[in-house]
Amino acid sequence: MPDKQDEILTEVRELKHWLYGKNGFEGDIPDIKKMLCSHSRRIRILEIVVAGLVVSGGGAIGLIQLLG
Repeated sequence: MPDKQDEILTEVRELKHWLYGKNGFEGDIPDIKKMLCSHSRRIRILEIVVAGLVVSGGGAIGLIQLLG
């Protein structure tokens, strides 16, 4: 039965090959970076929309209070 440390080391090496590829340049890391980039852009757009709604809502409430 293999030692626990050897088992862990084998799993870490397998994860490294999965993320970085066998030669260190091909793997899932480029795909993960592309995915994060597209999600961060989507989040920024959502933040701008929410901020715009808050500002316009606050302006409408202020206008109503001024007129009322």
